[in-house]
Amino acid sequence: MAKKVSRIISVSILALALIAGLLALRAPSATLVPVSVQDVKSFDEKILSLEQAHQQGVARTAHITETELSSKLQQGVDESAANPQGSVVLKAASVHLEGDGFVGVFTLSVSGKELYLTLTGTLGVLDGRLQIQPSAAKLGSLPIPAAAFRSLLQKQFDSPEARERLRLPEFIKDMHIENGELLVEAQ
Repeated sequence: MAKKVSRIISVSILALALIAGLLALRAPSATLVPVSVQDVKSFDEKILSLEQAHQQGVARTAHITETELSSKLQQGVDESAANPQGSVVLKAASVHLEGDGFVGVFTLSVSGKELYLTLTGTLGVLDGRLQIQPSAAKLGSLPIPAAAFRSLLQKQFDSPEARERLRLPEFIKDMHIENGELLVEAQ
């Protein structure tokens, strides 16, 4: 009887591991936002206009669309892909702006396999740095427990390199998502 229970438990664990592996390899349900060079240029022009307004002492808010944001993020991913570090490489980034939050889909290459990390949350500014407040995460179609991904992301965001990358230009005073747009405020 004990041997039978042990076998059932072993088979169940193996089946759960197989299901979890299959779910992790599935593509996300969210579609990728199309990116373009024109949207990168539009993003850059909006940020430049904020800097110029700041230099003139004028407060201004830039309204950035998800295509502009995703295009600029992808440009950064493409530039960093030239110097891959480690066994996990970020290949693509796409951000949907929904209501007051975002859904980010990140394509990772892990030992030659493509995995998709979907992260949901909100954005803000604290002490001159971009603050990402995650609320949910999935690897493929596999939900990641909140405690696990929050502590992992917090460790990543607290590293000196990440803190420097998340530092915003001094003229940006606030940044948040509202009605499906990223609002960037300069003073």
